[in-house]
Amino acid sequence: MMSTNKVFKELFNCTDSILIIDINGKVLYYEDYNDQINMIRDKDAVGKSIFELYPFFKYEDFTVFKAIDTKSVIVNELQQYEVNGVPKKSLNSAYPLINETGVIGCMVMSVELNSKGGRKKRQGFYAKYDFDDIVTQNADFIASFSKLKMLARSSANIIIYGETGTGKELIAHSVHANSPRKNNPFIVQNCAAIPDNLMESILFGSSKGSFTGAIDKPGLFEVCDGGTLYLDEINSLSLDLQGKLLRAIENNSIRRIGENIEREIDIRIITSTNEHLSQMVKNKKFRKDLFYRLNVASYSIPPLRERKDDLPLLCKHLINQYNSKLNHHVQGIDNSVMDFFRNYYWEGNIRELKNVIEYGCTIKYTGNITMYDLPSYMITPNNKFLASVSSSKHNGQLKNLNTFIKPGTTLEGQISILEKEIIKSSLERNHYCVTKTATELNISRQTLYNKIDKYKLE
Repeated sequence: MMSTNKVFKELFNCTDSILIIDINGKVLYYEDYNDQINMIRDKDAVGKSIFELYPFFKYEDFTVFKAIDTKSVIVNELQQYEVNGVPKKSLNSAYPLINETGVIGCMVMSVELNSKGGRKKRQGFYAKYDFDDIVTQNADFIASFSKLKMLARSSANIIIYGETGTGKELIAHSVHANSPRKNNPFIVQNCAAIPDNLMESILFGSSKGSFTGAIDKPGLFEVCDGGTLYLDEINSLSLDLQGKLLRAIENNSIRRIGENIEREIDIRIITSTNEHLSQMVKNKKFRKDLFYRLNVASYSIPPLRERKDDLPLLCKHLINQYNSKLNHHVQGIDNSVMDFFRNYYWEGNIRELKNVIEYGCTIKYTGNITMYDLPSYMITPNNKFLASVSSSKHNGQLKNLNTFIKPGTTLEGQISILEKEIIKSSLERNHYCVTKTATELNISRQTLYNKIDKYKLE
């Protein structure tokens, strides 16, 4: 079983250090993943003052105290400083801990950034994936990578289209990893569900006094200078913010909120969306001029249902991954489950498959994943996205639900039909042995007898 620290590290795998302090600056928790500036090692940090960990900082320098004083979250604040005369910089996000009595402490996550002098690359702000990390044997999908690799060698802006869960970020990482900018920062920002004023500050930075609680800080455009900025769910931006983004792209410069100073920037922008921006332009929900600026090139990721030949390879890869994580020994997938997967719609694509395999590997220690090891929602016949396996009496699999559920059947009626087919299939598989069938279905013999009588399965 993985240690708690390793699990925690996976949750924050773009972070060099995580620090939690109380309101007085006493260290309550510290985890060092790649902290190059702390003067005390993590095992000795708890109980010390934060000023002992970072003696070269003053109170006003700490992002964590700024969050405590303002009682507000601070996201992606660039911090520049010197250690023994060597200039360094990091990107900090601080989250005040508040209960009914007020602020009781704060958590800060810090990522150290490379200087242009060529310090050690930091995984979190450089591409973590390449095309070799994409698990596929689909010929058309693989062939499309040659186009992407050609695009990667340019500085052209790219829009990546794909349904939810298809791996748009994986593609964006791969493009950056094959670009001339690969040794410069690659920063990911999701545009969804973030208020305009906060998003504007995150992207363009702010100057002290420009709004309540504002401080002098650069935005992601400045932090990412020379590299690639990946804006996920670009379709979520408001029209007003789209206009400001357009101006930055056209002028290759930005203005921090509250400033009149133009700051030159050199970045490549990769965006992604699960909506067709051209249709949003027609519906006046996306600016036409910004669309053309972003759409120098575009790439569409096929949904999982269009690359079903990848299912065996993906399942094997994911099972190995979760076996290693959980220290389990699941061997593979039952043939009936693979048939089910090939007929399933996969609305959530690779992300959904990953969740399904994780669930199966979690509740199963060894053996193959069977139909009984799948999430219950998958076998509820209540919408067009849920299919079932084709079958015969010989292998005991379920028939395709569309062949025996009539349009207009109530939910209760559909569930009864499915229940009948499950019991019938189990009876056939167990050669009509009631004891074995009841055990397999985890119901009592009497309950099974009642259902056999109800559905006339004798």
